[in-house]
Amino acid sequence: MTHQSPSPNPRPIVVLGFGRSGTTWISDIVSKCLGGLVLFEPLHPAVCPFAAEACYADGGDEALATTLESYLRGVLSGAERDRWLLRNHLFSPLEDVSAGFVETIWQECAVIGFKEIRANFMVDWLVERFDARPVYVARHPCAVIASLRRRANFWNEFGWAAHRRFFTDRVLENPANAKRITPAQRQIVTSAETMLEQEAAMWALSHALTVETLDRLGAPVFYYEYFYENPFPATRNLLRYLGHNPDALHPSHVFVPSMTTLRTVHGLTASESDYRQQGLALFWQDVLTAAEVQTIMDVAASLGVTDYPATVSA
Repeated sequence: MTHQSPSPNPRPIVVLGFGRSGTTWISDIVSKCLGGLVLFEPLHPAVCPFAAEACYADGGDEALATTLESYLRGVLSGAERDRWLLRNHLFSPLEDVSAGFVETIWQECAVIGFKEIRANFMVDWLVERFDARPVYVARHPCAVIASLRRRANFWNEFGWAAHRRFFTDRVLENPANAKRITPAQRQIVTSAETMLEQEAAMWALSHALTVETLDRLGAPVFYYEYFYENPFPATRNLLRYLGHNPDALHPSHVFVPSMTTLRTVHGLTASESDYRQQGLALFWQDVLTAAEVQTIMDVAASLGVTDYPATVSA
């Protein structure tokens, strides 16, 4: 008798966040604790044929929404079986894993959701169409931008100019956001000159709009730093929100003072005491200058982002 793939969770978990915010890490924590597959970025061009159209979309374009819904239902049901979707669950480079092993994963493991870094503006649409449970992960903007610098090829999937154009057309100039984005905010984003200012503005506006949506839906924001500093309490809070046993913790993802997963290590070479002494600045002090840190925080504040401190311990 052929074993049938487990039924997908009726309320898929969708892990969202700006790139380099810890979405892969948090999705791995969810996978380990709940025992299912949180798939890797189904809207990435490596696997999605209409990735460019979906980048920063909000589901408001009905033709795209129809295509998107059909595709994501295939992803969540396990019908879409590109091994890219298992990228954070495979122990070797994708091309080195045997087809038989990959098929076994699809057959034996339930799909419980996916993680995506270009879908922050789809929260309402995902909740409406899929009854999804959004898990939005936010990280300090200076740490995000420092991490973007370390990952020099991050914007290569479409190119930086295309990413900025998509963001401008689909977020900033989207009629659906006319009352959500003030003229002052629009001016700040459009007048950003350097790449640092532009990245900071994209992060801040994306964060502000997503938090506004989550507040309206009564959903929380999960902060990277809380997971880093307090992994067990943070994971318990996440499990409670997802409606699962908060004591069902998996110890394999704990790595003092952070966590480690199969493909992602969110730790630093410095000791725990260094982090305790230096604070969040440890994430960017060797990458960003003091002036750049100030610029990032000024841009964030000017766009109304106040849930991260304007100053950090040095």
